[in-house]
Amino acid sequence: MDVKEQINALLKQAREKAQEAKALLTQEVPDSAKATQLLDEADELRKQAAGMKRAQGIIDEVNAPQLPADMPMGAEDGDPPGPGAQDAMTKAINDLRFGPLEDPTSLVMREIYGTDYRQLQYEQAKAYHRYLRTGKGDKILRQQVWSPETVKSMLQDGVTVAEIKATMVEGMDELGGFAVPAQQAAEIIQRLPGLTAVRQAGARVVQTSSNMIEWLKLTGGNSRYPTAMRGLWGTEVQSPTADDWTFGLEQIGVHTYTYKVVVSQSLVEDATNLVDILNDLIVVTLAMDEDAAYISGDGAGKPRGLLPSSANSHSFSETVSGNASALKVETVKGLRRGIATQYRMGGRACWLGNSSTADDIEQFQDGDGRFYYEDLSIGQPFLRYKWYESEAMPDVASDAYPLLFGDFSGYMIVERLGLSIVRFQDSNTGINKVEFHIRRRIGGDVIESWKFAVQKVSAS
Repeated sequence: MDVKEQINALLKQAREKAQEAKALLTQEVPDSAKATQLLDEADELRKQAAGMKRAQGIIDEVNAPQLPADMPMGAEDGDPPGPGAQDAMTKAINDLRFGPLEDPTSLVMREIYGTDYRQLQYEQAKAYHRYLRTGKGDKILRQQVWSPETVKSMLQDGVTVAEIKATMVEGMDELGGFAVPAQQAAEIIQRLPGLTAVRQAGARVVQTSSNMIEWLKLTGGNSRYPTAMRGLWGTEVQSPTADDWTFGLEQIGVHTYTYKVVVSQSLVEDATNLVDILNDLIVVTLAMDEDAAYISGDGAGKPRGLLPSSANSHSFSETVSGNASALKVETVKGLRRGIATQYRMGGRACWLGNSSTADDIEQFQDGDGRFYYEDLSIGQPFLRYKWYESEAMPDVASDAYPLLFGDFSGYMIVERLGLSIVRFQDSNTGINKVEFHIRRRIGGDVIESWKFAVQKVSAS
C-alpha cells in the first residue's frame, strides 16, 4: 500500500468513527462518553493523514535532484540521501508542524533530545491527556522534556547540557509518578507569580537540577554596607588593606511537596478541557501552600520562610509599634527607614501584610477624624512603595510581626526542575471519584537579611 492509499484509508476510518459517534448521540439514550472518545479518535486519524501528506511532500522535495553544489561531500549520482538529508527532512517536518525555532536554541535542543524533540513533546501531551482520562500510563511520560524556553533559561543560569540530559529520565522512587509535559508544567509555574505574594514582590527564583544549591554568604556588615569590605583612598602606589570580612556557603535544600486533587469520574469522562481544569486546581492550591511556606515555614521538610514560625528568626531590623495590640501611623511610616537607602531606591522595596493589617492601616485618622490613607490596593503604591497581601502573614496582635518592608530579592526560591502526577481510582478513592496526586520539589530561604525590616507589635 503506497502513501496515498494509506492516507485515504486513514480518512475513511475517521469518517466511519464520526458516523458511529453521530449514531450514539442521536439514539434514545445518548452515550456521550463513547461518542466523545470516537470523535477524538477520528480527529487523531485525520491528523495522522494530514501529517503523512505533509511529510510525503517534504520527502519528495528532499529526494528531488540536487545541483552539484548542493550535494553532500563524496556523494555520487544515484546515492540515497545521507544522515544530513534525513536530519534536514525531520527538521523541516517539525518546522511545518510546530513552527521554526531560532537556530542556537534549536541546535541545543537537538543535541539534548534528538532531531525530532518537538514530536516527542507532542506525543507526551497526547499521552498525558490519555493518562488523565483512563489511567493508562505510557513510558514516554517517564522522560522529562523541557520546553525551549526552559532550556534557554537553564543554560543562561549556568546549567550544563550534561546536567540537563541527566534530568531527562528519573526513577519512579524520585519522580513519584509521570512527568507533566513541559507545556502544561510551564503554564502552571508561569501563573504562580500572579497568585503568590512573595514571588510577586520580587523574590529571586533559581531553577536547579540537583537537590540543593549553595549561595555565597558575606558577613561583617552594618546597616549601610552588606559586608565589612571597604576600598582605600590615597595614592597610586599604596597597597590596599585587608578588612575584617568573612564569607561562607549558605545551603538551601529542595523539599518534596505533594497534595491531591479529587474530581468526579463524570468530569474526567465528559470534560473536553480536562487539562485546563486540572491546571487551574493545581495552581490555586500550590500558590497558597507556597506562600505560607515562604512566609512562615520553619525549614523542617519545607522552605524556611521570611518569618519562620511567625517569629523574627532572621534578625531583621525591627520597628516597634509602641502599642501592645495595635499599629501606629508613625511607626508604620518609620518602618521604611529600617533598611538602607540603596535597597529602597528605584522602587526595589515593597510592603507585605495581610488583609486585616491593610484594614487597620486604612483606619488611621488624624486629630480631626480624617483618614490618612483611603485604600491599600495590591500592587499599587502605599507611601510610594507597592503594597502586597498574603493571608499567611500574621495578624496584628501582641508580640506579632504583621508587616514586612524590604527588597524581596533578598529571599531565594529554589525550584527542582519537573512536576509529576499520579492518577488513582480504586476502592479507597470512593465511588465516582478520581484522585490526581501532584508532586513538586521546592525550597527557599533568606539570603540577604539586611534587605528587610519588620514591624513588631509591642508597647516597648
